[in-house]
Amino acid sequence: MENIPIWKLDNPYINLKLDFLRDINILIRKNFKSKYKLFKKLNSSNIPYSTFKNYFKYSYYKAGYFAPLHIFLKICKKLNISKEKIQEKVVSYKTAHGYNIIEKPILPIKITPIFDMILAHNIGDGTVIRSKGRKAYFGYRQFDETFRVGYVKKLEAIFGKIKYKEDYFLKSTRPYCPAILASAFFYYYNLNDGSFLSTSARLPDKLLNKNKEHLLAVLLGFIIDEGNIDSTAIVIKLKNPKLVNELYFICRKLGYDATATYKEEYGNLYIKRKGMKNLFADYNKLLKLYPEINLGKWHQKIKESFDIYNREIYKTRGNKEIILELIKEKDLTVNQIASQIQMTRQGVRFHIHNLEKAKEIIKKGYFGKGNMVYGYRGR
Repeated sequence: MENIPIWKLDNPYINLKLDFLRDINILIRKNFKSKYKLFKKLNSSNIPYSTFKNYFKYSYYKAGYFAPLHIFLKICKKLNISKEKIQEKVVSYKTAHGYNIIEKPILPIKITPIFDMILAHNIGDGTVIRSKGRKAYFGYRQFDETFRVGYVKKLEAIFGKIKYKEDYFLKSTRPYCPAILASAFFYYYNLNDGSFLSTSARLPDKLLNKNKEHLLAVLLGFIIDEGNIDSTAIVIKLKNPKLVNELYFICRKLGYDATATYKEEYGNLYIKRKGMKNLFADYNKLLKLYPEINLGKWHQKIKESFDIYNREIYKTRGNKEIILELIKEKDLTVNQIASQIQMTRQGVRFHIHNLEKAKEIIKKGYFGKGNMVYGYRGR
């Protein structure tokens, strides 16, 4: 499995295990007699000596301060300590002036399918935020609380526990991916701010050449953010035809029955019923390995669409009569009828249309936003 070591992130600041700090202090005395002599050897004129020596004090880390990793990389090189050894001893890390701390870090960072699903979220409903004086970080717009919390869980499954100032994402519609973590995506896929523009974003070639699990995770990310699921298909509509074409490429590579249409600046991907079945089967296998990829409400929606076709009522004649009997008792919408008898909305509409033509039912007005209510003409 590929991974990203901590020194590939954008200038991380670290908090170290105190026993490792003690060993470094012993080696400095043994090899250089004093910290000041080491300081001169490193030619670290970009920081004052008073700051440099603080990096070796236990109290400095106990007080919650962080030291720049690049300084310790130079120090440990002089002491013949490997970069990997430093990485093992990192207790937590963050960006230089950041508030969000990565505790119990998972290092090196492993490139699992969840890593690529996060990238899909950041392309689908994410934005790159680069405030003045701050490094770039991701904001993920999501109105569904389950998916917002799920986004943070995915981040923590890859990077470790994120200590936010507060769990603001339970109320806010935009959880953030801290700058130090965002730098992992920029580095690994050689991306820039423009790589996440909604109308021109593309999936990296490096990603499109990955195995089935990674490609499926990307597709699941777009289903969560941009998908619409009916009983006959999963539909993803984007104002980015080239990106839709790449998602279509993924479907073909994974063997999912799908088609894509393009009109002016929009593209539509349709994963057909047979493709939905194969996708859902693969998704359930991947879910056992990575529970963070859960499709939430879409999981249930897809499952229910299959249940409709498996129910006895779907395969028997007389559905029109069943629908008429329901409407005789109570005014109902198409969605309400479909839910009660476990039938597709398309099938209900077909029978409703015929009952209207036969003048057995009439339109009674609207329920909610655009949901027509039907009632029995003889009631």
